[in-house]
This record gives sequence, structure tokens and C-alpha cells, in this order.
Amino acid sequence: MILNLAVKPAYLLIIDTKIQDLLGPEEFGRYFPLLSLSILLNILLDAGLANHMTRLVSSNPEEIHRSFQFGWRTKRLLFPFYIMLLLFIGWALGWRGEALVWLGWIGLNQALLSAILYVRAGLQGIAAHRTDAWVSIADRSLLFIAMGGLILSFDRFEVNWLLAGTSAALSCTLLIAFWRLRKLTLSVHNHVNEAASTPLKNVRADLRAGWPYALLFLLMMTYHRVDGIMLERIAPNGAMQAGWYAMSYRFFEAANMIGYLCATLLLPYFTRMLANREDVRPLARSMSSVLMAVGATIAWSSWYFPEQFLGIFYDYEIQSASGILPWLMISFAVFAQGYVFSTLLTARGDMRRLNQMAGAGAVLNIILNAWWLSQASPTTGGIGCAVISAITQGAMVVGQIFFCLRHHPGKQWWKLVRALILHSLACFTICNAMVRWDIDPTQALWWALIGCLAAGFLPGVIDFRSIQKMLSEKMNTFADS
Repeated sequence: MILNLAVKPAYLLIIDTKIQDLLGPEEFGRYFPLLSLSILLNILLDAGLANHMTRLVSSNPEEIHRSFQFGWRTKRLLFPFYIMLLLFIGWALGWRGEALVWLGWIGLNQALLSAILYVRAGLQGIAAHRTDAWVSIADRSLLFIAMGGLILSFDRFEVNWLLAGTSAALSCTLLIAFWRLRKLTLSVHNHVNEAASTPLKNVRADLRAGWPYALLFLLMMTYHRVDGIMLERIAPNGAMQAGWYAMSYRFFEAANMIGYLCATLLLPYFTRMLANREDVRPLARSMSSVLMAVGATIAWSSWYFPEQFLGIFYDYEIQSASGILPWLMISFAVFAQGYVFSTLLTARGDMRRLNQMAGAGAVLNIILNAWWLSQASPTTGGIGCAVISAITQGAMVVGQIFFCLRHHPGKQWWKLVRALILHSLACFTICNAMVRWDIDPTQALWWALIGCLAAGFLPGVIDFRSIQKMLSEKMNTFADS
């Protein structure tokens, strides 16, 4: 967690934001929806195979030889299908020429990333968590150095540089990851011939085992990523508005890593506790209160100081993008709660319920975006998409909380409501005081962030006892579960 929180947000907030600044919102606005489309379809490269293999190898480590090669063969079949479908959809949406070239290149990078994630699934399955941690930050570390060097060396930037640098970084990371997996398992490479003769039924078995996870990822990515695509394609002045939206979306992505890492940590604990018939409510409530404090801090601060927030990382078009940021940060604060409750539902094996809710969220998001963008002005499209994102996230999290509380009822959940009210009142008071304080607005932003975070330590906000208990246990729960 320390490695990921140190490197990945730093890359997004230092390198990626500077690249956006140098390219300008209109040029980056052409690239952003292409990236969103490739991520939206990314699950076709994996179809849940990585998740399935981690679960299989964790319970039966000797399966690494056979299942890894079976899944690898399946991924080789999925790659051309993904690229052809990606380019076809891009062409159908109206992209031509250089945009299609970029889209194909981005698709190749997504394939390399999917391959890395699959190798990492093998590392996680054999409990090589230290190796997996270093591999997880390798590509961003290499990109940080390479893109940082280009930014310092030139006063301009090109999308092709970013695409080429990403390909090189991902290729190096894939080679390192595969070398480590091969070294740790010693004999994976001796099973290539066995995998080559694997009948097609094994490929189908892999896909059947992984499709619930693949479908959930696809549906969730739809209401996370489709707004950027629809904004650029439908809204007037679409490329520029997509660029403004991307400026704020970078903060959503960076903050979202905190929730994702917490979910990754929570899943094995929830899985083991449910199997042992232990009470999961204290852990769920305490982690929810932590994410609530972090999410509310960012949301309140960005609501009162959006231009100062963006001004830390950007030099241009700040005022145009400032109206979008608060709503996306509200979206993050809401979605952070979903990481706890959707993870609990996942640990319960309630994938059908999660897919039903995610499907409803995707439909709601697309309908609302289509309605709004059909009448939006050349400057208000992005704000509407951000508001719709917050509405969609809110509906999804309410549904997840409802089903979790139905399975795990109890009066102690009211402590979480009390914590939310107490912390929100504290943040409201602190941010209002900072606005009225006669100091530089950027300094006021930093004081607001510090004060709102400190409000999380008020009695009754964060339950530290359950977190301390979780962290004091041996960290081998990934393999155990």
C-alpha cells in the first residue's frame, strides 16, 4: 500500500497533469475518450481469468503450472478479438485517421497491461506479495522517469511520446514480472507443450469461471468511463470540454486508488471472517469511517477551493475546469463507501446482485448523459456529466448498503451515520472559517485539508480499534482465503 500510494498518485498528479498542461485541453480531450474506450473494453482481454487464477492457485499452489498456461493461451485468443472490436467501435463512433492510430496503439498498451496483471495474479496466488508489490509500481516508476525527462527537456509534448513511453515501460515490466514468476515457480516454462495441447473446452471453462467478475468490471467501467466518451462525441466543443473534464478526473483517479487498495486489503479479511462465521460489522464500519473521513475531506475542500486545488497542478484553463472538480470529488467520496460494501458482497459471493446493480447504474448513467449532452452548451457539458456521475455513484452505494444491512443488520450501523454527521459539521465549520480568514486562498486550501483530516480523530468519527486489530494480525490472509 505504501509503494502504490507513493508512486501511482504521484505519477498522476505530477507527470500526467503536466502532460495535460503541455498538450492543452483540446489535444488531450481528443486522447482522453480513446483511453476511456480502451479501458471500458479492457475486460475482454482478461474475462476474469486473473481473478479466477488467484483464487485457484491460492487454494492449490501446484496448480500454477497448469492453470497459468491454460489462461495464457486463452488470453492469446482474446487479444485479436479485443483489438478488432476496439477499432470497429472507434470507427463506428466516428474516429478516423490519427485518432484510429492512437486507438490501436492504446489498445496494444492495454494488452500489455492485462498481461502484467495476469502474471501478477500468479504472483499473488503463490503468496509472493513483496515481488508483486514491486512489479505493481514498476511501469509507473519507469514512466515517471522517462516522461519527466521529456518534460524537463522540451517546452512541448506530443501524444505519440506518451504512447511510445507507455509501451516501453509496460514491456519492461512484463519481462521483469514473468522472469520473477518463472524463477519462483521454477518449472512453469516446462509446461508449455502441455498447454499447447489443451482442448478448447478448457478455454471455455476458464471463461465460464471468470465471466461474473468480467461482467461486473465491464458494467462498472461503463458508468465510470462512458461520460468522457459521450462528452467528446456528443457535446458541442466536445474535445475541449473532454479536456476540462479530464483535468478534474485525474484527481478522481488518484483519490480512487486509496479506496481500491483498501478494498484489496479488505477482501481476504471479509472472506476469512465469513468462512469462520465471525462478525464482519465492526471491521466494515471502521474502514467505512476511515474512507468517509478521507473522502469528505477532499470533497469539502474542493467544493470551497476548486481553483486553488487545480492550480497546484495546472497552469492553464483552471477556471473552465473548476466547476467540474467538486462534483467528481463528491462522486469519489460516495464511491469510496462502495469499496467497503461491494467488497463485503463480493466476499459473500453475491456477484449476481452486484452485476444487477452495476447494470442498472450503467443504464442510468448513459440515459442521463445522453439527455444532458443533447442540450448542453459549449461550456456546461462537463459539469453535467460530473453531477450525473455523483448521482449514479450515490444510487449504487445506497443499493449496496441496503443489501449488506439486510444480511448484517444491527444498531451499530447508526454509529456510522453519527460519524458522518459529526465529521460533516466539522468540515463545514472549518471550510467556512478558512474562506473568511484573511489569508492566501492556496494556504486556506491546505489548512482546510489538514483541519478536515484532523476532524477524523474527533471522538466517535473513526473506530481505530477494529483497524488496529486487523493490522496486528499476520498478513497472510490473502493466501489463507
